[in-house]
Amino acid sequence: MFRTAFLVAAISLAALPAFAEDVNTIEGQYTGSGEGDLTLDLTHIEDDRYSISINTVVPIEEEFMGCAGGIDGEVLLDKKGGNFFVENEMYDPEDDSPLNQRYCEIGLIFDGAGGVTLEERDGCLEYHGASCGFSGTLLHDAAGI
Repeated sequence: MFRTAFLVAAISLAALPAFAEDVNTIEGQYTGSGEGDLTLDLTHIEDDRYSISINTVVPIEEEFMGCAGGIDGEVLLDKKGGNFFVENEMYDPEDDSPLNQRYCEIGLIFDGAGGVTLEERDGCLEYHGASCGFSGTLLHDAAGI
């Protein structure tokens, strides 16, 4: 009797899902649009640290030259989002013009349903043309699966 109860308990426990590791729901590729066609690639490194790559493209049309750009680095994120900063190589501490920003800053806001909003805040013109940017709404490529 004890062996039967033990065997039933062991089989029942084995059938439960493993809770050893949480699934990383923000890692992956995102696509969308805003100030151009946007792509975002997030790769988990460790803890809250991710490798990030953002690209924007506005296609060439008859009267419009088009635009493209990209930026990458590392960012600290949680399931709500975070802020991505990259120091501009052309920054001049002696220049106080509005176009001379020390950092390119982009906010990421996750909606919890596979979407992310990118908000380009300051200093990113060095990483894309004047006719496009990194602001927009994107959806995880695996959303809805």
